[in-house]
Amino acid sequence: MKVTKTVLTVLLLGVCACALARKETLYNEHYIGPDENQPWEEQAVPMPAYPVGNEQWADIYISQTYQGRPKLMLNSIQINTDRTIHYILNQQSDQGINNLTAEAIHCPTRRMKVFGYGDDVNKRWIQPRNSQWKVIGTSLNQLDKVRSVLYQTFCEDGLPRNQQELMKRITTRAMR
Repeated sequence: MKVTKTVLTVLLLGVCACALARKETLYNEHYIGPDENQPWEEQAVPMPAYPVGNEQWADIYISQTYQGRPKLMLNSIQINTDRTIHYILNQQSDQGINNLTAEAIHCPTRRMKVFGYGDDVNKRWIQPRNSQWKVIGTSLNQLDKVRSVLYQTFCEDGLPRNQQELMKRITTRAMR
């Protein structure tokens, strides 16, 4: 009887020692994801056609105190393989003056870039001389409220898988 208790105790201690000896980590060691150290390369995307008047525009809700009426051209949104989303934004003033920009958001780095400014008189895009990727801000410090709403719409929960999911996000997150 004593021998069985001793054997059971030793066996139980051995099982406990094996359980404690395994490596405890807070992340999955077996996950193989994209290489974060690999430099990101931006794909060259042609400028979109200048809006002629028959486009679908969606009003973007920023806040109750925000001045202006930002609008997003729905049929201009493109999800690219370099994890950027290209779109046309109209930051219309209270007087109704259009301020068009062709832009992109890079979701993994939370940055945006302006590719062209709209010339509403000549109906063309004017490319900036030195267009750089700029930080949009964090969730606590929103440097640019319009782009922060667009980032939350496009990039939170990962990139949208298809156009239907993208439109659902726009109607539920950006429009109110």
